[in-house]
Amino acid sequence: MKQPVDLAGSAHFIGAWLRNPLQTGALWPSGQALARAMARHADLHRAGPVVELGAGTGAITRALLARGLLPRRLVAIEKDPALCRMLMLRFPEVTVLRGDVAGLAALLAGAGVARPGTMVSGLPLVGMTRRRCQRVLEQVFVCLNPGGALVQFTYSPLAPIPRAVCAALGLSGRRVALVPWNLPPAAVWLYKRQQGERSC
Repeated sequence: MKQPVDLAGSAHFIGAWLRNPLQTGALWPSGQALARAMARHADLHRAGPVVELGAGTGAITRALLARGLLPRRLVAIEKDPALCRMLMLRFPEVTVLRGDVAGLAALLAGAGVARPGTMVSGLPLVGMTRRRCQRVLEQVFVCLNPGGALVQFTYSPLAPIPRAVCAALGLSGRRVALVPWNLPPAAVWLYKRQQGERSC
């Protein structure tokens, strides 16, 4: 069944984008096709919880649950307090944490969350400075179980993580999906730490 248009979420995104376009990254929440593509490329069978970074209004959260992920295995992280409240109301069985992903390791440890096997990200990495992008990704890959992957989407035609950051952190990435009918068009990328690289 087709999901109704998320008017409350869209209005919040537009307001947040007007206040800080680089931090928000988009005028409206992710579309259903993009959310499904993200969920399809997340390995939900790896040991540990699945952590969603920048959960927003819950479009990808909903797609992960629709794919069969148990709510108790999902941890949604969001910085915006209004969006956190929205997520808690919409997904009462999902663990929702408010915080900055630049302090991800401490945030997960403080909530007693086990080491995740998979992370999915709606973070606007392209709009971040290289220094902040690298800091965030250091946190992501220090938290992931060995062999775990980050699923990241981008609206840019380029890779969402700069080559210099991948080289510094020993990451390899590949585009795994295009979603041309999303508004705006998007791509899904999968990133892993290269074999033999030490943890951050």
